[in-house]
Amino acid sequence: MKELELTTQEAVNYLKENVKIHDDIEISYNRIFAEGEVLNMDFSEYFGEPGFKMLVSLDQSQLGSTVEIDIYELQDDIIEFIHKPKNGEEVYVTVS
Repeated sequence: MKELELTTQEAVNYLKENVKIHDDIEISYNRIFAEGEVLNMDFSEYFGEPGFKMLVSLDQSQLGSTVEIDIYELQDDIIEFIHKPKNGEEVYVTVS
């Protein structure tokens, strides 16, 4: 497993450029942990500002099957994530 320590902006750029639909992700932000398959990446503009939302199908969740994570809104709260691409090496990222 590859390990990276990135700044907040570098971590957001990593998510934007490297995570693809159907990859698995484990992401910790604020006091939340979400683990599952990426179903969609949305880069639409919201209220005149660029957006970045990730729809994740949660694994073994009793609360609901999917969660939408607004990466730009939560970027300062991201603690760490593990990116598990379908074809490639796992990457563990800590945010400093």
